[in-house]
Amino acid sequence: MWISGDPHCWPIQGRGPIITTSSHAAEQCMSVEDALREAKIRELPLSPAVCVAMGTRVGEVLELMKQRRAHCVLICEGAYLRGIFTERDVVNKILGMPVDLQTPIESFMTPSPVTLHPEDRVWEAMRLMDEGGYRHIPLVVEDGRVAGVIAVQDIINFLAEHFPTEVFNLPPRSRQVFEAPEGA
Repeated sequence: MWISGDPHCWPIQGRGPIITTSSHAAEQCMSVEDALREAKIRELPLSPAVCVAMGTRVGEVLELMKQRRAHCVLICEGAYLRGIFTERDVVNKILGMPVDLQTPIESFMTPSPVTLHPEDRVWEAMRLMDEGGYRHIPLVVEDGRVAGVIAVQDIINFLAEHFPTEVFNLPPRSRQVFEAPEGA
């Protein structure tokens, strides 16, 4: 029996609960691709955004990232996004460099990052992440106020929750062939 909320079935919007005992359930379930095209970003359980004010010292931002286990920090002026500082910025702009930790974060952030709206589709987030090589995309509402951040991990969690069979049965690489058996 398939029931709405079954992790193997993403109900087609507007059709109500899905309860069936036949292969008819497959007709009412979306494919992974369709679910990604249909789902809005706001429907995902997103990681909380960590925000700091313009002028915050880079040393404070690094400490905050460590304490909160944050992979990125949004740099804001009031409630408005001005930039993003990510783990990649740490690796590419700070590690191994003679950096004064009192320097304002603006010297290291990516200004005016690409953004999405919470009403945008998950598919659009994936497309932007793929094209731009992003792991995090800030979310802003119409007037430019910060609404959160979507991370690659949020999308992976969504897929694993709703499509466990499809996700967990994929090989690490589509054309991967093992030369020798692994495991016991």
